[in-house]
Amino acid sequence: MNIIKQKALHLLENAFGKAGTVLAIRAWDPATFFEVDVHFPDMDMSGWKRVQHIKVRVGEGLYRDYTPSGWDADIRTCTLYINAEQDGPGAQWIRSVRAGDRITYVGVGATMHRPAYAGEMVVLGDMSSIGHYLALQQLAGARKMTGAITIAHGNHREEFREYFNWNIQPVKKSGDGGLHSMLKWAGDRQLAHSNVYISGHIPTCIRLRKELKKRDDSPLGIQVQGFWS
Repeated sequence: MNIIKQKALHLLENAFGKAGTVLAIRAWDPATFFEVDVHFPDMDMSGWKRVQHIKVRVGEGLYRDYTPSGWDADIRTCTLYINAEQDGPGAQWIRSVRAGDRITYVGVGATMHRPAYAGEMVVLGDMSSIGHYLALQQLAGARKMTGAITIAHGNHREEFREYFNWNIQPVKKSGDGGLHSMLKWAGDRQLAHSNVYISGHIPTCIRLRKELKKRDDSPLGIQVQGFWS
């Protein structure tokens, strides 16, 4: 990283950086997926109407976007679900995090995803989408959501079923970015009266959106939120 960019990020963090405290951390087996409970004393969660993301510092001048899920606005706590299958800075950081650690973030921002109040809500994505769709479900309340999350490891699929009492199914990841799995799941369902949410691997999201728009029963709407490429 060049010195100018490094200084700019340092100034940004000094001006806008806030801290949270890790309350607990749980790793799935194998340890490539983590649930992190965090207390964010300066984060106002009371007015959220859309799924949010926060930029978390994972290294010197390095930030990654994570979704706060399962938040409690009164005590300002939430859970971050972090996929660490790709061995990048975020994955390396989360493996070092322990309960009691302080983490730094530099902002909270809304995504385009919010509950639809007409038609069925259908969600599609990979493991990086789990926290995102848990947040969408929290906003949706009693409104039913269905969909599929592509998961490569069989034990992770079992843990998904065990942990989440949800109408969203874990499906075996196949095809480039899990595209084949999601197309197969969607192919067995009528989507004409559905609002479809797509998130996760950016190239896969783009291809999946194109394929769904070709259908005779094209959905009411398709909203895409890419996370990684």
